[in-house]
Amino acid sequence: MHKDTRPTVMVVDDYDDVRSMLTRWLEDQSYRVIEATAGEEAVEIAQRERPDLILMDLALPEIDGFAATFSIRTHEQLRNVPIIAISAYGELGIDAQLKIDPQAIGFNDYLPKPFSPQRLLEVLDRYIPRRAEAAIE
Repeated sequence: MHKDTRPTVMVVDDYDDVRSMLTRWLEDQSYRVIEATAGEEAVEIAQRERPDLILMDLALPEIDGFAATFSIRTHEQLRNVPIIAISAYGELGIDAQLKIDPQAIGFNDYLPKPFSPQRLLEVLDRYIPRRAEAAIE
């Protein structure tokens, strides 16, 4: 059995089309992708899978992305996992706060929706640079 050595990114978004698009982009760049559709599910999957990075939507069922991030940060083994907020909340003023200081509310960075595949990869490379050997299966 061959262990998958690609970096793992968890995509947390309640919209199927967004998760599908992000998964396709990430897999094309040799990332292993796991998905969650809600906040509680994201916390459970993060504990079990221990991803290398989490893309966290803010508007989620059950608990929102802020609460899910806070919960993830309470687990010692997940405390240093980069969590990138992704949101189309700009009109509510959340966008401004996240641009000023995403770390103040538990995130490492922020990507306002919509964003390009190139912008996504720039942010990912900042936190988990792709290894050449990860592309070889």
